[in-house]
Amino acid sequence: MKKYLPLIILLTISILFYWISARSYALHSSQLESMELFRLFRGISNTITLFVPLIMFVFYMLTTGLMFTLLDERFDIREMARVIALSFIPVILNCMIYLIVLYDIQIGGTLQEMLYHSSFIGLSLADMEQISYIFWGGFYLFFVLLIWHEINVPMGKAVWIAFMPTLLVMTVRYLF
Repeated sequence: MKKYLPLIILLTISILFYWISARSYALHSSQLESMELFRLFRGISNTITLFVPLIMFVFYMLTTGLMFTLLDERFDIREMARVIALSFIPVILNCMIYLIVLYDIQIGGTLQEMLYHSSFIGLSLADMEQISYIFWGGFYLFFVLLIWHEINVPMGKAVWIAFMPTLLVMTVRYLF
């Protein structure tokens, strides 16, 4: 089971991303469903969404490998795959909460009604942006702690390994 854990987590989060995308399109498709272009775009978008977690996983694998090399630390690809996969657990929880909120919204409402409709757990789509930041922060917290604990990298280097690639990408994004 330990051998297949990264694959199981990646498959789970990919399915959850797809499910969120499909439900989001279903909520506002009633007026646009008759348009062939909308149906085509929805299918393409849902398919791309299915692969987003895999792309993120590959990004973290490549960049952490690079950071381990730059910091002269030992890098075991299987161990790192397990660490990255386990770090996605808060994101999986976020996706489940998001689905609960999405499925509590009635199809056919206006955008404002959908955005501020409070679900039975007390959250709306408007709340989910801030809540998602918290769960993604949990991803990075897990990532740092697992690098530190499981791979025995000093805490400062673990923080550097986990945050530096994302910070570089975000810096380039904001510059251009």
